[in-house]
Amino acid sequence: MGSASRLKVTGSALRSKTVDAASPILYGYKDNLAIFASNPPVFNISNMVGGGGGGRGANASRERATGRGTADDPDVPQGRAPVEIPDEPHAERWEALPVTDEQMRNPVYVIPPAMRPRVVLRYADSKDLLVSGLLDNGGELAQHAAVIDSPYGEGHVVLFSNNPFWRAETKGSYFLVFNAILNFDNLSAGRKVADR
Repeated sequence: MGSASRLKVTGSALRSKTVDAASPILYGYKDNLAIFASNPPVFNISNMVGGGGGGRGANASRERATGRGTADDPDVPQGRAPVEIPDEPHAERWEALPVTDEQMRNPVYVIPPAMRPRVVLRYADSKDLLVSGLLDNGGELAQHAAVIDSPYGEGHVVLFSNNPFWRAETKGSYFLVFNAILNFDNLSAGRKVADR
């Protein structure tokens, strides 16, 4: 889970976007579902055991490749021919960073493709997020995963960042849970597995 230090959501309806419509959890649902949230957890996804995907840290772009010198000094290793720095892998906020060749050299911590978390539903973009209620610093929650289906052993763990059963106010999201229960033995339906 990520940290949202300034996020304030007090019993609000937030807009969500469908990420994987083939998931049985979303059977019967269309895009733009309003979901209830009250200071929800902010989920980050990784293809690495322990969440070590790298590259998303706030200071990652400020670090010097050689680790030496000041901001004004050229960042060139001494006695070596310069080599282009490879581009950082890119992923949307609700996606895991792609597995790199470096991680595949020793893939002990790489989650096998069939066991990786599957994002089913995400929060909408910042400008479209609030439907009703109070939302402050919504950018910390925008585009993050709202519903995640993660295989575990012979079963699945389904994580909800929203509260789909909040009193009688979220009847529209009740069936997210019911679909997960009714399709417990087939939650991998429609899943696209990564190549590596």
